[in-house]
Amino acid sequence: MTRRELLEALPALFVLGCRKAEALPETCDEVTLSSDDLATRRTLGYVDHTPYDDEKSCSACAQFVAPPDANACGGCKLLKGPIHPRGYCKAFAAKS
Repeated sequence: MTRRELLEALPALFVLGCRKAEALPETCDEVTLSSDDLATRRTLGYVDHTPYDDEKSCSACAQFVAPPDANACGGCKLLKGPIHPRGYCKAFAAKS
């Protein structure tokens, strides 16, 4: 690549480097579930944002089912409905 080609490519590289990364949704609780499923979520104390550090978040739990898109809500083997990767519940079990 010549210096001229590099200088011509700089604006495009700058724009690509400055694009905002897609972010996780703020919440994953906007879902219609049965009253039993909602009760299970409440019983297990599910919240979208862990009160602990990230080591004790849903994404670090053995029950978490990762989403196909890293910027989306995942799932859980125990709870129905979308699960936030940074969420937490009482059934947390660290991945081994």
